[in-house]
Amino acid sequence: MIDVSLAELHYVAVLARELSFTRAAAAIPMAQPALSQAISRIERRLGVVLFLRTSRKVEPTPAGAVLAERAEAILGDVRTALSDTRLAGESRRLRVHVTEQSLQVARAATAAIRGTVAVPVEQLTAPWESVGPALLAGDLDLAIGPRVIGPGISSVRLRSETVGAVVSADHPLADAGAVSFAELADFPVVSIDRGLSSWDRTVQRWFELEGLEPQWTRSTAFGAVAGTDLVADGRAVLFALESVAYEQARGRRFLLLDPPRQADWFLSHRGDADQLPVVAAAVRAAIDGVATLPPALTGIL
Repeated sequence: MIDVSLAELHYVAVLARELSFTRAAAAIPMAQPALSQAISRIERRLGVVLFLRTSRKVEPTPAGAVLAERAEAILGDVRTALSDTRLAGESRRLRVHVTEQSLQVARAATAAIRGTVAVPVEQLTAPWESVGPALLAGDLDLAIGPRVIGPGISSVRLRSETVGAVVSADHPLADAGAVSFAELADFPVVSIDRGLSSWDRTVQRWFELEGLEPQWTRSTAFGAVAGTDLVADGRAVLFALESVAYEQARGRRFLLLDPPRQADWFLSHRGDADQLPVVAAAVRAAIDGVATLPPALTGIL
C-alpha cells in the first residue's frame, strides 16, 4: 500500500527547499498550521522523523532528504506524463525553443513543423541554460539551435554551416580572402547576449585553440542579425554563419577563417519524447524542411 499521496510528497519537497514552514506554506499555498500537521501525519505513518524543527530553523533529517529528493523526481515525472498525455491527445501546444529565430535554418525548420503537426506551435527563445532542464521537465518539447547535451536528451543534426567573419567594407581586413585568428585578435569581436546564446563560448573556444584571447565589444547584440550592425564602425568583427552573411546588406564582407570552422544546427528533445506522434512528426518535418535549403551558400556572395 502507498502511504503517501502526491500532495503530501509536494509538501515534503517544498519544505525541504524552503527550510521554513512559513515560506513553504506560502509557496504551496496552505495555512502554516495545516502544513505542520500534514508533515507530522506523514512522519507517524512512515515511522521516521523527516524534519528537525527548532524555533530558529527547519532542517531535513537524512530520511527527510531522501524522501524530498525522490519526491522532486516523482512529481517531475508526473508533470511530464500529464503534459505528454495532453500533447498526445492534441489538447495543448507544441513548445519549440528556437535559437536565433530569424536565421534561415531556424525559419525552414519551424515553418516545416508548423505545416505538418496537428497542434498549434508555440515558438519561443528561452535562456540557454534553462533549455535542457525544460526539455527534461516537459516544459519544452523541442529545441532548435546548438546541440543540447545532457543525460536523457537526444539530438539530431539538421545542418552544418561554414563560419566566417563579417566586417564592414572599410575594415582593414576587408580585402583578405581568408583571415587567421591571430589577425582577428587585433580587433573587437561582437558579443552575442550570453543569456540567450552559447555563441560567445564557442568563439572563445576557437580562439583558445589557437592560443589566443578575443577582445569583446562593449555593446552586446541580441542575436547574429543585430550583431551585424556593430561592424559598421569599421573595426568590429562578427563571427557568423554563412547564411547570416548571405543575407547581409551591401557594405559588408564575409571572410573565410583559417583554419576553417563549422557550426552545427541540432534538433533536441527529451530522449523518449519521439515516442509521441506529434514530436516524431515534428522531427521528421524539420529534417525534411532544412534539407530543401541550398547545400552551401559560401562562394555566391
